[in-house]
Amino acid sequence: MTALADTLREWPASKPRKGVVLALHSFGDYGAAFDQIGPLFAANGYHLVSYDQAGFGRRRQQDRWPGEAQLVDDAVSQIQRLYASYHQPVVVLGESLGGAVAMLAALREPDKVAALVLVAPAVREGIRFRYGWNAAIATAATLAPGYRLTVTREADDPSLSTDSARRLARDPLVMREVRMDAYWGLIRLADSASDQAHRLTPPTLLLYGGQDQSVPAAGIVHLRDHVNDNGDYRFYPHGPHLLLQGPHWQNVSGDILKWLGAR
Repeated sequence: MTALADTLREWPASKPRKGVVLALHSFGDYGAAFDQIGPLFAANGYHLVSYDQAGFGRRRQQDRWPGEAQLVDDAVSQIQRLYASYHQPVVVLGESLGGAVAMLAALREPDKVAALVLVAPAVREGIRFRYGWNAAIATAATLAPGYRLTVTREADDPSLSTDSARRLARDPLVMREVRMDAYWGLIRLADSASDQAHRLTPPTLLLYGGQDQSVPAAGIVHLRDHVNDNGDYRFYPHGPHLLLQGPHWQNVSGDILKWLGAR
């Protein structure tokens, strides 16, 4: 498997630098997920860094789930590296899977995290029949761990920007099939982030789209309650799950930049 350091992507900030952002991608994607927003953040004074999380992109392991520990350990190591290199706390931005990883990593290094930006993070608190679904998925993952679910991605998907839709549909590093045991790993990660959300202390911006068909609204409602005293919420009625890759990604990015600038 390719080393994490070999997958780093960086967009150096224009001077003066306002902050450093570690960006964590969604399930099935990889560090290129931030190719659209990286230059925009850099132009606004934020040094943005992304990498291929374990199990994805150039660090795929035959589509096997890498485990929560490795995902979180990798994020923690990058927070520590960026904190030491730039001598300031790091903003951790996570999309979907990356949001859950960001939450768990922030709990490990609260003093090194300046803020959390959670874009439709993978959380599951409060969803109906949560544990019933868990039992069913766990059983399927035990009986047929290698069973693969096909992920359909259309190059003209109207819920995504033109560039993002084409990249997700054509880029060979984007995952096309999901093993059942990897899906179960994602569920457990989301549960772990949900169950520990009440312990979060960094200032948090939570974003969610009304057309999200991946993360249940109930989970976002409960997470919003947990961060309410120390956070803000942005809702986009027509927004898709991947808000940072949707048609209005520039507006969403602008809202994030405004929020960071006001802190």
